[in-house]
Amino acid sequence: MNFKQIKKGDVVTRLLAGAIPMQLKVSEVTETEIICGAWKFDRETGAEIDEVLGWNKFESGSILKIANDIENKN
Repeated sequence: MNFKQIKKGDVVTRLLAGAIPMQLKVSEVTETEIICGAWKFDRETGAEIDEVLGWNKFESGSILKIANDIENKN
């Protein structure tokens, strides 16, 4: 999976704790982040960035998966 290929309008899945899925639509992409409304994710690792919780690209409780990748594994 290559997070650099994600673009505005794509549907991705946020996996909270690696198990709880939540589908999100990408609202913006910057050089370093994928933004889905109120959620920000690192564009290199897919890890959720949350300054309040101390989550960053290396330590996070939530990660992105591209929706089609999850469907293809089922």
